[in-house]
Amino acid sequence: MARETQRLWLTFDGETSRKPLIYEMSRNFDVIFNIRNASVTASVGIIALELEADREVLKKAVAWLEEHGVQVEPVEINTIEG
Repeated sequence: MARETQRLWLTFDGETSRKPLIYEMSRNFDVIFNIRNASVTASVGIIALELEADREVLKKAVAWLEEHGVQVEPVEINTIEG
């Protein structure tokens, strides 16, 4: 299987922003992650994350994050680099 890269915005609320969900996701799935940008406060966390894995693994990892209360949206390419 060919590996793919996805760039995502992850939004965490106050409760989920205190949990190590990105770490747990990387332990549960064969995913390489790179945090490209982040803003985290006591009430909300917004993280630009780049994930690399096989397509099916990416889908499962994103679904897992959503099941744990994380809002996941694709990043427009120039947004992260700017």
